[in-house]
Amino acid sequence: MKRGIKRFVKIRNLNDQHKKQYKKSEIFYAYGFLSPAMILAFLFIVFPILIAFSYGFTDYYLLKPDEKQFIGLRNFVRMASDDVLIKSFFNTVQFVILVVPLQLSMALILALIINQKVRGVGFFRTAYFAPAVLSLVVISILWTVMLNPNNGLINQLLSDFGIPKQPFLSSADQAMYSIVAISAWSGCGY
Repeated sequence: MKRGIKRFVKIRNLNDQHKKQYKKSEIFYAYGFLSPAMILAFLFIVFPILIAFSYGFTDYYLLKPDEKQFIGLRNFVRMASDDVLIKSFFNTVQFVILVVPLQLSMALILALIINQKVRGVGFFRTAYFAPAVLSLVVISILWTVMLNPNNGLINQLLSDFGIPKQPFLSSADQAMYSIVAISAWSGCGY
């Protein structure tokens, strides 16, 4: 037991000695180099968050900024009772629950395939890394064209098999799953 206490004291003394190695001038220079980044982070991240939060307690109208009044928690109460906001919150939760496991499993499967010496590994490399080099705009346009209900590639393939054309992005029942598939594909290469 005493041996353990002695080791703890030795480690503690080493930590104290390590802390004392820095000179005050080095600490001053370190804070000098950190301060521009900290100031910019405060100006562009912390300050706007605080301002936006304070606007939540007022009836601020952007076109008439001088006429804002403090209204307390009324905005938050109205927000909590808004059906559209509640629906969008549950849609976001559903999206996350669907995308995260799908994206992780796709990334793992593609990574395992890429590391194997199998025929067609070039296709899987392209499928794996294409989203990493394509911008979100290009990915959005690509999938919008492919899922077009009239003449999209996916609907053409479905009609070749005798399946009627599907409104993937315009149907309330199919849009979530289409967007989940697109998001999982676009994020699996990262």
